Amino acid sequence: MVQMLVQNLSECHIVSKSMSHSTLRQEQTCLNCGQNVHDRFCSYCGQENREPHETFWSLLIHFVEDIFHYDGKLFTTVKQLFMKPGYLSAEYLRGKRTVYLHPIRFYLFTSAFFFICLFYVFHPLEKFLEAGKVKNKAETSESILNIQHGLIQDKKDNPKTFEAYLFEQSKLPLEQRDTEFEQRLIKQVYNIGKQYTNPATLFEDLLETMLHKMSTLLFIALPLLAFLLQLVFIRRKGFYYMHHGIFVLHMATSLFLVLFVTEILSLMTTASHVSLFSAIGVWIIYAWFVYYFISFKRFYQLSWKKAVVYFIGATFLQNLLMMIIFLGLLVFSFFNL
Repeated sequence: MVQMLVQNLSECHIVSKSMSHSTLRQEQTCLNCGQNVHDRFCSYCGQENREPHETFWSLLIHFVEDIFHYDGKLFTTVKQLFMKPGYLSAEYLRGKRTVYLHPIRFYLFTSAFFFICLFYVFHPLEKFLEAGKVKNKAETSESILNIQHGLIQDKKDNPKTFEAYLFEQSKLPLEQRDTEFEQRLIKQVYNIGKQYTNPATLFEDLLETMLHKMSTLLFIALPLLAFLLQLVFIRRKGFYYMHHGIFVLHMATSLFLVLFVTEILSLMTTASHVSLFSAIGVWIIYAWFVYYFISFKRFYQLSWKKAVVYFIGATFLQNLLMMIIFLGLLVFSFFNL
């Protein structure tokens, strides 16, 4: 075992050395901590003793090396995450933590990578490929907007401005007037009607605002999802809040990776007009739910019967929480247009 470990470390050192194209410094003093350096790397802080002035090419090589090696753990962690459902979370809690990426670090890297690709790669490509479908989106958005205006017009006897609406409200008895929230909502509808002449632009801006807030909101929601699991397994000994938190982090990370693949398949469907890619994406989402259930059963060490009962209860509470969060995000995004 020790011999294999030494061999693996030697191989990693050789690979790292072969991939690095930077020039080593002749001085033996570390630029980071000031200690003496006897080899390529400082034994105190681990910084490589290379020249601080680099070319653009060397910076690019170093960036690619950091992304794909990621301390030699990224691909190993992804492989174990999907090949052995629930195994990665259990391994972390058993103390095996240097072989794989830390759950929080893994989640942050994956979510950041997904949303960067979503905003700066997938969405621009989708807009480019769907240039001919804007008319259909505009008609759909316009119909939704017309329904909203119709509701307001029917209820308020078609006031043309918000000031006219307030005047109509002042004529009503206090108990028949709209609540403060309803008045703010109607005011925002009138403001949006002035700001957006194209319903398609309104729909896109609303969706874009929600997506930009989604990453932060999901990160805040993770502790709440873990707390729900704590409530479900409140009588289960040996499982604490941290255990549920690690499991939720790994499941959220796996979902981001799956969504990344489905976004690629969606672009392939739009570009090639082959519905097979879209069908594959749908089946991948279904497969993730199966994967989630198997991970749930193995991590919590449940029988099939108990796993079904606990899983239904846990997913119901989690979906209810996510629905509330989504509705709150929708209202928040609507008022921030």
